[in-house]
Amino acid sequence: MKLDNNYSDYRKKNDIHGSVLYPAPMIAPMQKDIIRNIISKNNISSIFDPFCGSGTALYEAFELDENLNLYGCDINPLAYLITKTKLHGVNESIYYNNATLRLLIESTYPDDFYFDNMEKWYREDISNSLKRIRKSIIQIEDAQCRSFYWCMFSNIARKYSNSRSSTYKLHIRTDEQIERMTNNAIEDFLTAITLELDKYKKHSDSFNLFKSDILIKILDFEDQFFDLSITSPPYGENQTTVPYGQFSSLALNWIPDEELALEGWEKNNYSIIDTQSLGGMNSLSIIDERDIKLIMPYLNKISERKHRKVIRFFSDYFRFLNELCRVTKKYIVLTLGNRTVDGINIDLTDISCQYLENHNFINVEKNSRDIPYKRIPKTTSSVDNKSVQSMNSEYVLIHKRKS
Repeated sequence: MKLDNNYSDYRKKNDIHGSVLYPAPMIAPMQKDIIRNIISKNNISSIFDPFCGSGTALYEAFELDENLNLYGCDINPLAYLITKTKLHGVNESIYYNNATLRLLIESTYPDDFYFDNMEKWYREDISNSLKRIRKSIIQIEDAQCRSFYWCMFSNIARKYSNSRSSTYKLHIRTDEQIERMTNNAIEDFLTAITLELDKYKKHSDSFNLFKSDILIKILDFEDQFFDLSITSPPYGENQTTVPYGQFSSLALNWIPDEELALEGWEKNNYSIIDTQSLGGMNSLSIIDERDIKLIMPYLNKISERKHRKVIRFFSDYFRFLNELCRVTKKYIVLTLGNRTVDGINIDLTDISCQYLENHNFINVEKNSRDIPYKRIPKTTSSVDNKSVQSMNSEYVLIHKRKS
């Protein structure tokens, strides 16, 4: 299939993927078209997204065929919560309608809940409003309903924080901007509940989600366990590309631990999820001789002081791709972007394509599209006072296992 830039006009406000803000989501109609094309021509019973994020590919697969066995993994507990909620849906028979929920919130008083630096990130009146919403959600008995409310609450916690909304990173607003904010947190939460409920009426029973480091979890799966693996892996270590963890941290601090899939370390600091992710501080930085040849043309062009972070990322990335090839039976689909390091464009798409070709998968399609609408600006100017291009195009690789 040929992908074109018509997808660039897609707006997700009217579908389930627009109901919860999460960084760098895949384009839902594009992923659906890719999955539809593959399952229409092949016997596909299982689909795996090892970096499922907010669940775009898994939900679109579910919409195409409710009998597909869906598997997803993400290290970020907010991503896990959003994906689980989309696939689980909401039990409407015991759902709190807007009027009932309003009465509950209005009759609830702020408690003494606190997390580190709350006063830095929230104005006092706003934190009191959020405490009332939080305490009200905790009182709701049905777990599926609570998950839906926490997802809606995560948007409000981000919107009314003192962090600038123009970036996924935590950057404090000016005092004037903070003072100027109008506190409509409760009204906005109730409005979101009303507007978004209908999008969560579908329910899947055929999914397995894992909140885990994929480099650990993927070892649990047998060879050729999944018919189709489809994902958008990180394009580099999260700290300098898309800081999913930093973006999620404020919402995660508000949501009670028992409502999240936690291993115990995720709330230690605002950036810890990013440093624990692919290419983060725990990376082994070991690449075998054949694979190092794939990145040497780029290492030779960038300064030696930048080598370590590039090698650290590709050490993890190649480990992941190696296991992905092992556990995938038929097709691998990757949506990728190319990043710039030290002014040099590192062609992750070509590197990935070569790696898959070296591991028994042949490329059957390669498509590209522009990314005209995104939160990351087209250029940044933080490196040696020079404007650096950010990722403005994405590429889709479709590989099939060789017979």
